[in-house]
Amino acid sequence: MEIYDRLAPWIQDYIYRAGWQALRPVQIAAGEALFSSQAHVLLSTGTASGKTEAAFLPALTLLNENPASSVGILYVSPLKALINDQFVRLQGLLEEGGIPVTKWHGDASASGKARLLRNPEGVLQITPESLEGLLTRRAHDIPALFGDLRFVVVDEVHHFMANERGIQLQCLLERLERTAGCAPRRIGLSATLGDTGAACAWLSAGTGRQCLHPSPPEQKRRLLLRLDYTAAEENGKWKLLYEQTLGKKTIVFTIERVAAELACANLKRIAARHKTPDVYRVHHGSLATALREETEREIKRSEQPLVTAATVTLELGLDIGDMDRVVQFGLSPLSASSFTQRIGRCGRKGQPAELLFLLQSELESDPAEPLTRIDWDFIKCIAIIQLYLEEKWVEPIAAHTKPFSLCFHQTMCVTAAAGEIAAARLAQEILTLPAFSAVTQEEYRTLLQHLMHLKLLQKGDAGGLMLGAAADLPVSSYDFLSVFRVPDEFQVRHKGDTIGTVTETTLPGERLVLGGKCWAVLRCDEEKKIITVLPSRRTAETKWKSFCTGNLHAHLLERMRRVLAEDAVYAYLNPHSAQALAQMRGIAARYGLATQAIFESGHEFGADLGGDRSTKLFPWLGTPALQALCLALKKQGVTAEILPGGFNPVYLDCGHKKPAELRHTLRAIQATGICSAELEFEPQKLRPRGKFDAFLPEKLLREETAAQYLDCEKAMEWLANATVVT
Repeated sequence: MEIYDRLAPWIQDYIYRAGWQALRPVQIAAGEALFSSQAHVLLSTGTASGKTEAAFLPALTLLNENPASSVGILYVSPLKALINDQFVRLQGLLEEGGIPVTKWHGDASASGKARLLRNPEGVLQITPESLEGLLTRRAHDIPALFGDLRFVVVDEVHHFMANERGIQLQCLLERLERTAGCAPRRIGLSATLGDTGAACAWLSAGTGRQCLHPSPPEQKRRLLLRLDYTAAEENGKWKLLYEQTLGKKTIVFTIERVAAELACANLKRIAARHKTPDVYRVHHGSLATALREETEREIKRSEQPLVTAATVTLELGLDIGDMDRVVQFGLSPLSASSFTQRIGRCGRKGQPAELLFLLQSELESDPAEPLTRIDWDFIKCIAIIQLYLEEKWVEPIAAHTKPFSLCFHQTMCVTAAAGEIAAARLAQEILTLPAFSAVTQEEYRTLLQHLMHLKLLQKGDAGGLMLGAAADLPVSSYDFLSVFRVPDEFQVRHKGDTIGTVTETTLPGERLVLGGKCWAVLRCDEEKKIITVLPSRRTAETKWKSFCTGNLHAHLLERMRRVLAEDAVYAYLNPHSAQALAQMRGIAARYGLATQAIFESGHEFGADLGGDRSTKLFPWLGTPALQALCLALKKQGVTAEILPGGFNPVYLDCGHKKPAELRHTLRAIQATGICSAELEFEPQKLRPRGKFDAFLPEKLLREETAAQYLDCEKAMEWLANATVVT
């Protein structure tokens, strides 16, 4: 039977009236998997391929045939904006079937939530933080709300897998099933996955149920790529960006918020000078929600070719319509996954995906140091493009085996929901959650003892554990429900309206840029964290504390090495970029960077140019293994530093250590091994500060950091195979 014929009659009527020509491949594949099995289903296809409908059409059909006595479908999204977007997309379909849909997040109406509590039914759309709030504060309502839950739809699976919110969500889904006594099927939606097996395992964790990954035939798309690498001066880069986006509906992706703001502000300035329309907008996480949503509506509906400077906030699956072009501006994408997401943002409806890289050289060359003439960000960008063209490769997401921060968080939430719980029962509840399968009983005992010492937990009247006096306020606050760290921010206001937030204070008379506009500061209230501003015609810059860290996969590093070693001509490079690459390849060939691990620089120049000799080590290892090797060298007395800084850690600078001495040291490390417990490091220097670091004992904090940010095994594998130590 055709999948269309299997759908509920009212869904068929809706499809007919909506003018669909046919079901899309992913919708057919999803229907076959969901109708013919009781398994979980993972759907991973490109952006705008119809994944949301692929999940809901068969799920709604099955609910139509056998109605649920509670909420039937739980839709979990990483963003409130995505919930709002999907709410609009699904509203017509759900109205056709008379199925109520409720949004449940911080901005959703209280009346809608109250109505659902009185009569649990239909579809509930929620964020992990709001689901945590339900389980923690309304545990008694969970059986009625979800007792007959049939499906959980998890959107943007790749996003959840890559950070702590994914660990939290795994815990929440397991706790939900235990509390409600339900066993829903899970449907995961993702546009970018490097390892579908790992994603299936993540989605099905703890359920004992198979996860299917139907692979519909992908529609072939033309990809128009161009990489323009230039050392243009400040004004020249804005002029080039203006010319390349003029008259085109474009997203200009940047790595950091300040770059997005500056791009928007400078494009507005140039447009005013040329008397062209102001079609420039900005979109990032520090803008007020109302301004972001207004920009999203404009992008989708405006007949003008809007140009929007954005960070990762527009990578996820918001429906913003068709793009003529996507521009990666300034620096390369942080990862291959990010690059693939951005490709999916353009070239819809049969158009080629048009992606333009405008990379700006920020090299500060030292004549005595040849490596300063290689732009590693430029090389990384080429490697990312080549891996996509050759393999469609994206980074597999590494499992987080010792997530003690989340273990603390879930311990506090489970205790808060229970009121008082026996220590043995608490350990059973926490350690049987799939996310904590590698946490030992002894490690958990250490955590509980530490929390009692901090008075976050205490003995209750019945002899069990309950929240301590120091925990009442933080656990009951909404901020505690989220596991990501939000910096201390100042609200920026104009005439009572919030424009957005900044992380650094400013003084009256200073200026800042926010929302693509320049503002003059009138007042800064340090106590209330409010900055009052007025519009300004002058230029300015705003700084935010950045939490991005470089973490390159070994496969990407190996492709970077090959970019330097091979003589291939890449058709997407413009002449200037090709010439720059040729020069960098010449340097790499001259000093054997792609073929030998140890390189001594400065020896050709001597005192005439003030060049000091220094030894570099090129193991071409992924960042966690490179970190482990660096710390092992430091333990042996070598002054080792990972270079370059920023987002592209590639090699180790071993100071004045002679190559022969470095080889001897590496052989010594190989003989003794590398053990994270014996390495000296400060967790905060290996990773961003975690939200709950202050509540962990030092021992567990170090173990968590080592498990996630050090790879001693891979470092030892390199030592075993490297000719440099034989």
